[in-house]
Amino acid sequence: MRFEVDHDVDVTQLVPEFEVPDSCTVYLNGILQVSGSSTVDFSQPVTYELKDNNNRSTNWRASAVPLCCKILIDASHDGGVWWYPQSPATGFNPDKWHQGQSFANLLREKGFEVDELGRGAELTEEMFFGYSIVIRANGFQAYAAKELKIYTKLVDRGMNMVFFTDHKKNDPVDELGDHLGLKFEGIANGIVTSFKSHMITKNISSIDYIAGSVLTSSNQNPDIEVLGWLREDDYADLNFNGVKDDNEPSAPPVMGILNYPKSHIFFIGDMNGLEVMPQPFIDNLIKWMGTCYN
Repeated sequence: MRFEVDHDVDVTQLVPEFEVPDSCTVYLNGILQVSGSSTVDFSQPVTYELKDNNNRSTNWRASAVPLCCKILIDASHDGGVWWYPQSPATGFNPDKWHQGQSFANLLREKGFEVDELGRGAELTEEMFFGYSIVIRANGFQAYAAKELKIYTKLVDRGMNMVFFTDHKKNDPVDELGDHLGLKFEGIANGIVTSFKSHMITKNISSIDYIAGSVLTSSNQNPDIEVLGWLREDDYADLNFNGVKDDNEPSAPPVMGILNYPKSHIFFIGDMNGLEVMPQPFIDNLIKWMGTCYN
């Protein structure tokens, strides 16, 4: 069994709580353990011994996973923007070339420990143990309800998250985005030229926007802080007909921060443009991601 603890917890002095049948007792290294009382050093995995009234025993291995400044790239629901040209037929190997590899390797060069989830992996809570930074790379494939609950737990326990999405022509519903209150719609091409002052936007004059989507929920969610808008001549093609209709906004918002009490989420509706590594935006974003704890 693995369990997660906060980054500033002394794992050498943990006091576990556990429940066992009345007919059983728990030992560690031959010493009787009492739930909520016995102190255990979890700097290394430990093996508990569970004994019943007949002196039959079962071993139970447990380890603590401290929350660290590690990055998990959740590309499990990617439609190909991150993992292309890899596929389920080839398997997903982070050491082999894929479109997101340059970005992942730059994070590694900055000193982060980075892991990438292959497309099609069903998310479990344990997959996120120890990671205080999560990058959600695209959301083409549908999320199950239990996967959305995992992200709710992550937001509640605290993390920095980068939320990448893409245009919505072929995949109009992003369950995770909707769950977080980040509604992205349509398709847009252009240049981000208007910025709100922030450490992520420092010294940036423009960012190319390549077939991304636009944020349509900025006025409905008070926790959203918009950081970037497209040019006045750029618009959100909400019905994908290639022309600007009267109900389609010009200079729409496309990037910003979603603020929670313990978590902060940077979001942007374009992943293709970021994989060409525009600077100084990428370096700014990495510095922001590295601020793991308040």
